[in-house]
Amino acid sequence: MTMTETETETETVPLGDYLFQRIHQLGITKILGCPGDFNMTLLDHIFNVEGLDWVGNCNELNASYAADGYGRVRGVPGVLVTTYGVGELSAINGVAGAFAEHVPVLHIVGTPARPEMEYRMWMHHTLPAGTDSESPDHHVYQRMSAPVRCVCAALDDVDTLAEEVDRVLITIWRKSLPGYIYVPIDIVNAPVPKSKLDVELKLKIINPDPSLEDALVLDILDAIYKSKSPTILVDILARRHRSRKLVMELIDKTQIPSFSTDLAKGFVDEDHPAFVGQYNGRLSLPGVAEAVERSDVVINIGPLISDSNTGGFTRFIEDKHLIVLHPSYIEIFGVRHEGLHFLPVLEKLVAQIDKSKLPKLRTVESFNIGPPKVVESPADISTSYFYKYIGDNFLKANDIVIADSGTAQYGINEARFPSNINFTTQLYYSSIGFALPAALGACVAQREIDAEGGAKARVVLFEGDGSAMMTIQELSTITRNGYNPTIFLINNSGYTIERAIHGPEAKYNDISPNWHWTELFKTFGADESKYFAAKVTTKEELEDLLASKEFAEAESKARFVEVVMDKMDIPWRLSGQMAIMGEKVKQWSIDYSSKRGEVPRAV
Repeated sequence: MTMTETETETETVPLGDYLFQRIHQLGITKILGCPGDFNMTLLDHIFNVEGLDWVGNCNELNASYAADGYGRVRGVPGVLVTTYGVGELSAINGVAGAFAEHVPVLHIVGTPARPEMEYRMWMHHTLPAGTDSESPDHHVYQRMSAPVRCVCAALDDVDTLAEEVDRVLITIWRKSLPGYIYVPIDIVNAPVPKSKLDVELKLKIINPDPSLEDALVLDILDAIYKSKSPTILVDILARRHRSRKLVMELIDKTQIPSFSTDLAKGFVDEDHPAFVGQYNGRLSLPGVAEAVERSDVVINIGPLISDSNTGGFTRFIEDKHLIVLHPSYIEIFGVRHEGLHFLPVLEKLVAQIDKSKLPKLRTVESFNIGPPKVVESPADISTSYFYKYIGDNFLKANDIVIADSGTAQYGINEARFPSNINFTTQLYYSSIGFALPAALGACVAQREIDAEGGAKARVVLFEGDGSAMMTIQELSTITRNGYNPTIFLINNSGYTIERAIHGPEAKYNDISPNWHWTELFKTFGADESKYFAAKVTTKEELEDLLASKEFAEAESKARFVEVVMDKMDIPWRLSGQMAIMGEKVKQWSIDYSSKRGEVPRAV
């Protein structure tokens, strides 16, 4: 062995460098988070990696929301770094939302040194174990995050550092779920063989039994060829698991009538000749539910069966007609095969489709889909008008559209999307305040896409005033870093989505009515040349603004439009959801109380 070969084998890099080099190899160029005394020496290593940089957030919860937004847009892990205890716990709600909706996120936590933890020292940020007299259990926070992660590594063994980092990154990628890496402060500079950076991360999803895949593909093809009225129903886990190219190829090759769920809106281009509409149970447009539920074969790709993604559990597709392609299983007409990821199966399915064997298909026009309901409002700008107008006159192909967890995520369905829209809303987990930091993460992601030569895109956010109040600080991060989203702030005087649920006039659903929204950029210290802000109260003002030269020329800036609506302007899908779920919860409560021998009470 030559001296050069020996030196190469023994050359090392600090763990901190290794960790961030591996992250950068995934195409990630920005790390989100907040500094803290247990992570700052680790943060120093970010700047040792060429092409990697730091985007500091105003707090850890916002950082986790931003990492989630980044992961949704890029399909690669959003990375945040927090400090032990107080920082990681602040972020856990955002990580939980990513877990619920299958978003890849890596949460790196800087912890006390290994001897401090092993000897249970009374360090700041720790909790007494049991009583005030018992020394702290330094691993208690790790157990708290267990339900919202798919993988975890506590880097305490110098002999396995590289392997543990790689294991976490690979698992997050394959499962499209959050994972954690805990880095003790005394191990940040531990040496790791540099040669391990040359070992390829094995990210490709491979099922354990290819022969079973082949058999299932033949069964699915046989079902399609024999069907008389097949449909394709695409749901959000198809996007989360990076299958859009394959799904669109399947639709293009077969021209099978295709539908999306509300969570997956925009995944199938809404101007595609095979696209029919959004299926959300009884809360679909007229004709949609009948079209899906009367199909003899429904190919359901990436389902997430939550209340708000099924019209309040009014999705009625019989198992005998249903083929499910899920990240954890394949199910064909009620027979489930656990432990199979749908991606390899879908890849084979697309490759083997024989167009000459496809059945004669219905045209999209033959489904006769009806129009949405129009909800009147005492305000000049109504929800029904606003989102339809935005869809018809403002949104462009390739836009990244984000809708707040509130009326926006229901109202946005009035908009007909142009092609290749990347739509994000937290319809399942629904954490109010998520959307603004998520838009920051989307801006970070889109800048990376631009740098890689990808499609140019705008980030367009629809955010309620109540939601914005929770996380508005990240507006300063947006302007400080020169990002340029377009933000439509829906000023409807409080938590309208909560008013729809209970207490329409209750004090707890009110917020401070006197925020000067269009002046917030100035409050956050933004240079006036870096933003555009306006307020509209009428249709005429809105239409004139969006058509104006001034607004168009401000596209390179952060644009903020305050849109005034009535506080009780509730989208019909939201009011319908509340009515359906109200009746269901009432009946469930009666049945439950009866089983327990209790007197049923109103819910």
